[in-house]
Amino acid sequence: MALQRAEWTDVAACRGIESHLFFPPDAMESREVRSRRERQAKQVCADCHVREECLSSALTQRESYGIWGGLTEVERRSLLRR
Repeated sequence: MALQRAEWTDVAACRGIESHLFFPPDAMESREVRSRRERQAKQVCADCHVREECLSSALTQRESYGIWGGLTEVERRSLLRR
């Protein structure tokens, strides 16, 4: 049984981690810095017990920015096109 949004967000591995890891900063970041930040965020997602609920929610809501369920916005758009 899938958890309701409020329930899965309460137990997400990213809960309490600074959001800058999952979302790009307002200022430009270099390709190296972005790649490192995204790898770190994806590592948090990889160990998350509610990764599927997070990704499903992001796809349903068409989240435009950030790492959700271990995927970047570009990866999610690609998945939706399939």
